[in-house]
Amino acid sequence: MEAEKLNISTDPTLFSLVKQGNQIAFKQVYDKYWDRLYMYCFKILNDTWLVEDVLHEVFTQIWIRKEELEITNLKSYLFNAVRNRALLKIRDDKFTKLDEAIVGKLELIPEIEQEFDKNDTILAINRASKELPDRCRDIFYMNKIQHYSSAEIAKHFNISQRTVENQISLALKHLRKELGTTLIILLFSGNL
Repeated sequence: MEAEKLNISTDPTLFSLVKQGNQIAFKQVYDKYWDRLYMYCFKILNDTWLVEDVLHEVFTQIWIRKEELEITNLKSYLFNAVRNRALLKIRDDKFTKLDEAIVGKLELIPEIEQEFDKNDTILAINRASKELPDRCRDIFYMNKIQHYSSAEIAKHFNISQRTVENQISLALKHLRKELGTTLIILLFSGNL
């Protein structure tokens, strides 16, 4: 049963087919709601790149979690998911700007430099970064280790520059959690 052949328009039937892995039904849901969700999210974020990121994240999560999701009202679920993701983007953006300001003002204390064996530090960073999703890890390495700009990385992966910045922020948060602030300072100082 393919949604396209049956010309199904009811959300419960469409989502039932999505749960079964029907890509045509998923595309029909995507096409049916994309414009309305875009306009709704744009009113919250007022940023085209962020809106597209939010919508892609929501639809990706639906597809990934399709078998476990129990959605009784698809329209309501989509609008709530988009609103929640948009609010997370706003919150994360505030912290990202704060993190960049703090890191920009930090200076490396010579005593800290002597505390860590360089090889152990590099191993710790590599171990912690292996827990990151592949694309996130690649973007992080290109930016922090190979010193590519966000624009260059965005072009390389054919994604928005904002997505690159979000991925770098996610990687930094993970590494900060795993390694602590001191090792992150060493990473930024260029002493590794």
